Amino acid sequence: GRRSPQIDSRKTRKMLATLTYAAIAFQGAGLAARGTSSSAVMAAKKPAAVKKAPKGPADYGGVIGGFLESGGIYDPLNYAAGKDINRLRSVELKNGRICMLATLGYVVQETYSWPNTQGYFDGSNPIATFGTVPVFGVLQIIGVIALIETQTGNEWQRGAPGDIGFDPLGLAKDGVNPAYADAELKHCRLAMVGWLGFCLQSLVTGKGVLATTFDAFQ
Repeated sequence: GRRSPQIDSRKTRKMLATLTYAAIAFQGAGLAARGTSSSAVMAAKKPAAVKKAPKGPADYGGVIGGFLESGGIYDPLNYAAGKDINRLRSVELKNGRICMLATLGYVVQETYSWPNTQGYFDGSNPIATFGTVPVFGVLQIIGVIALIETQTGNEWQRGAPGDIGFDPLGLAKDGVNPAYADAELKHCRLAMVGWLGFCLQSLVTGKGVLATTFDAFQ
């Protein structure tokens, strides 16, 4: 019979290696294609995240006092964005006016007490003195606060912010004087910071503001 031809072992190994690499390459391409397809499907099913539009700068509308102490609009947190600047100014003036009265009362309380035999409001530290107020007195204070809150605060919808019609000296009979308006706003802001400082000082030292101030000179 015939003799079968001899097979070159080197050619055989080379051929097997080529087939193996081809199979691996094909399998890898298939996996990549399937992975891309799955990712595309998942991306299609997942709803796109809706990004909130950033708040634009507040419209200050040329309101009086916008360029006082800072030389420009001072609103680092952009708090006024999306809000009515006239309402914010009305709230600022109302709180500032209350704090101006409170600051004055804080000092008066330390130097003068209403004469009485029950010991009410007796003390130079207004924080501690509040504890001597009878229940009916506290109810009166709450009643006045409620009256102010319900009867004021909407004037900005009818006219200038802060104009509640109280002008016993006739300072605004010819219209609001911008210089007076700026001066009031400065005092309002100073009083709000000052009253808070008074309270913290009394809470820390246990004394009134004047007593603590003069202690520094002793």
